Amino acid sequence: MVVGAGSSGWRRYFQATAGTYDDEVFTRATDDEVGELRALLELRAGQRLLDVGCGTGRHAVALAAGGVAVTGVDLSPAMLDRARERAEEAGVEVEFIEADARALPPGLGPFDAAICLCEGAFCLVADGVEPLAHDRAILTSIQEILRPGGRLVLTGLSAARLLAAWHRGEPTGELDLLTLTETSAYELPDGTQIELREHYHLPDGLRTLAEAVGFDVEAIWAGGALDWRRAAPTVDDYELLLVAHKPGG
Repeated sequence: MVVGAGSSGWRRYFQATAGTYDDEVFTRATDDEVGELRALLELRAGQRLLDVGCGTGRHAVALAAGGVAVTGVDLSPAMLDRARERAEEAGVEVEFIEADARALPPGLGPFDAAICLCEGAFCLVADGVEPLAHDRAILTSIQEILRPGGRLVLTGLSAARLLAAWHRGEPTGELDLLTLTETSAYELPDGTQIELREHYHLPDGLRTLAEAVGFDVEAIWAGGALDWRRAAPTVDDYELLLVAHKPGG
């Protein structure tokens, strides 16, 4: 996942867990998600797509196999190594680049479409950065690199679920209600302790943020892993799914 620079806790986390990432339960719906992405983004063979926080390349490689020219960016070299292995095994070409989602490399675009899924950078707050500024910077960098008319599908953490769990007294990390940010302690496989911050969004706030950086928002739906559906989010949904486009084109 693309989450920040240098010694970012999230970068260290994904460096340490890249080898087991594809064993996570939420990776099992990749084929269904790719089918939905093709429809939502109206993808055609030959179009250019940017996968922000591509991780091990599970979406990038599958979309490239369908004839889309895919570039995947991620800040974890270990995750990118796994992605390159996946592409080689599938016999498809994907450009993978180590980069920070908040400041994508100049000259990388323009792209016809972009995805940022399963908290690929978005919501995973880099060390020392204000949460809303972090997520705004990611949306801005994506908006700037899209062609006019270019489309975005993004998932983000749902604050409604977090607040409902907190109200029920269920265990969570340290919750900051002012910023809707949760800080959790995590132990890496080598025993190192790190703190990780996650920024949550309510649907109207996510819409406002996307519109503030120049997107036209088409929909915000329930977007949890294994359960993407074109329906209004509920307090039980872990994620929100944003569908938007850059004006023009």
